[in-house]
Amino acid sequence: MDKKNHLISILDHAIERKGQDVFLKADSVPRMRLGHNVIQLPFRPLTADDLKGMAQEILTHAQSQILQHNKSVDFGFSHSAKGCRFRGNIFYQQGTLSMVFRLLWKGAPDFGELNLPPVLEKVALEKSGIILVAGSVSSGKTTTLAAMIQAINRHASKHIITIEDPVEYLYQDDRCLIQQREVGEDTESFNQAMKYIVRQSPDVVVIGEMRDAESFNFALSSAEVGRLVISTVHAQSVYQVFDRILGFFLPEHREAVLRHFAMNITCVAVQKLLVGADETGLVPAVEIMLGNYTVRQLIMEQKLDKLPQALRNSAREGMQTMDQSLLDLWERKLITKEIALANSPLPQELEALMKGIRIGQGTKILGG
Repeated sequence: MDKKNHLISILDHAIERKGQDVFLKADSVPRMRLGHNVIQLPFRPLTADDLKGMAQEILTHAQSQILQHNKSVDFGFSHSAKGCRFRGNIFYQQGTLSMVFRLLWKGAPDFGELNLPPVLEKVALEKSGIILVAGSVSSGKTTTLAAMIQAINRHASKHIITIEDPVEYLYQDDRCLIQQREVGEDTESFNQAMKYIVRQSPDVVVIGEMRDAESFNFALSSAEVGRLVISTVHAQSVYQVFDRILGFFLPEHREAVLRHFAMNITCVAVQKLLVGADETGLVPAVEIMLGNYTVRQLIMEQKLDKLPQALRNSAREGMQTMDQSLLDLWERKLITKEIALANSPLPQELEALMKGIRIGQGTKILGG
């Protein structure tokens, strides 16, 4: 069996067992993440030559050069026979190659498949503004972002340009024209792609990750001229999203940044992937902030500690804190009480809610 077919056999096994990640290391049997556990797969230990051969067969010349120079490379990998796509990373450890593959959906997912709040599909169809999907590593940010793009593709007639590193989900044009640019293949960098995007006349711009002041300033300027910008950011609460963004800028610029963000914010969604009550799948818990009048005023007045209460008071509009999302999932028996409390920013408050004790408007909760 050649090296690529050996790799595909391992990935096939992970697909059949609905794994999330596949781990390949020299002198070790392949492993797979299933839920929150990493388990062994029924294959022989891989040799350093196995991994070297796999890398040679699946990487492009440009990707091989990046691996040689940086000792690590991100890439997308399609398995045409199964209709699946993987996000891969190859890196060195102890002088030999190791690989990690993240299994993506077969094509871009729909909201109905993901158990996400319906309001997220609604905000994806807004004409302009900024949508940020936040969470930690492996929290499903990219999948939620892909579902938003797919919703636009099916329900609107737009020109969408994505800037990704690497391209993960592949989209088929439906009502939209979708152009996917991969850093390292189609453009040298995020910043170079953003520099020329104005001349490419997009209606929707998707930035794989909000990384620095330049990318956030680009999002602000694009939203201000009537474009919709969708991106991800590493943060675990709405409060942390602001902390992360403000950290891109010098202190003397932060007031102006908040003012411009307040005027252009459409939605901030912060999500976690939790083990379901049946322990066989993952369920998203999502904190949602929408850019209504109250939220905009609090941001402009720099009263960020008041945002959690605004979320709690705006449930009819589709907003919710993380605890409200966890409570809903628990009440619907999608997660256990233990999982809900373990993932709550304020477990004592959540346990009170589970007992029917409602939080009053005067309660001050930071980052809730």
